[in-house]
Formats: sequence, C-alpha cells, structure tokens
Amino acid sequence: MKRRAFTLMEMLVALAIIGLIASGSMIAAGSLNDERNLRAPLNELRIMAKRAWARSMEEQRAWQIKLLPDQFVLEPKQAVHEEDLKLFKDVDAKLKRGSGVDVYRIDPEVRMEVRHWGEAEWHVARPDAWVFEHSGLCEPINIRFISDFATITVSFDPLTAALSSEEFQHAGER
Repeated sequence: MKRRAFTLMEMLVALAIIGLIASGSMIAAGSLNDERNLRAPLNELRIMAKRAWARSMEEQRAWQIKLLPDQFVLEPKQAVHEEDLKLFKDVDAKLKRGSGVDVYRIDPEVRMEVRHWGEAEWHVARPDAWVFEHSGLCEPINIRFISDFATITVSFDPLTAALSSEEFQHAGER
C-alpha cells in the first residue's frame, strides 16, 4: 500500500499563501484603525455642531465651537451686554441645565486644519470660532483631519450644521 503525503514544495507554497493572507489582513486592520482615529474627532465635531445648532435656536442666543490646534470647545458665545449674560445664567439655573460647555481633545497623531468660507488656503486652527446664530444659521466651513496615513476633508451646511460632503484619502492618494 502506497502512502500519500505532502511534498516539501507543497508545504512551502501553503505557508507562503498563509503568510500573504496574514500580512494582508494586518495591513487592512491597520488601515481601519487609522481611519477610526480620524473619524473619532469628526464624529465628535458633528455631535457638537448639532448641539450648538439646536441650542442656539432653542435659547435664542449664539453658540460657538472654538477650534484650537489640539481641541475644540462647545460654548455659548459671550453676551455683549452684562444684562444679557445675567439673563442667560438665570435661564440656565431655572431650567436646571449646565452651561453646555464641552471639550474634545484631539489625538496628538491627528492634525486639524480649517478653511472658512471665502478663504483659499487651509490653516491650522489658531484659534477659530465657528458661530451658530440664534436664527439657526452657521458659517459654512471646511475642516480636515490629517494623520500620517490618511486625510478626511468635510464641509458643513450653513442651514443644518450637518455634513454636506466628506472625502477620505489614504496617504498614497494625496
């Protein structure tokens, strides 16, 4: 009776195929992790924009997202008059709600750049303010999050504060 076994060449080919599949899946997993790192601040910015938009109309006062190089901050835009500031604080106390101030720190491996409406060039936030007026309108703005591996560029709609466009690029596509 003759026994059948794999040859050394067949074993090496099988191991090479397994190695290629494993390395390909590791690269894909790394790419997904890079995209997740870029999407985290984008998702938080979207949530903050919706909150700023809703509160500005609800409270009939302007809110803003202050864009800084390493973070963004949701806060009420400062009242011009002292009596307005007192009124806002009294309403917050009466409705038993906090000031609404919220801070999101951007991962040090991610950079944020801003381009306001009418600007041709991108710039690092220096700080910038993205204002949501009590009418519900906000400035149209473009923001991009950049890592060593990819870039996400987004535009926000001035009527709804929702994303109007999004573009994802891997580093090799830039």
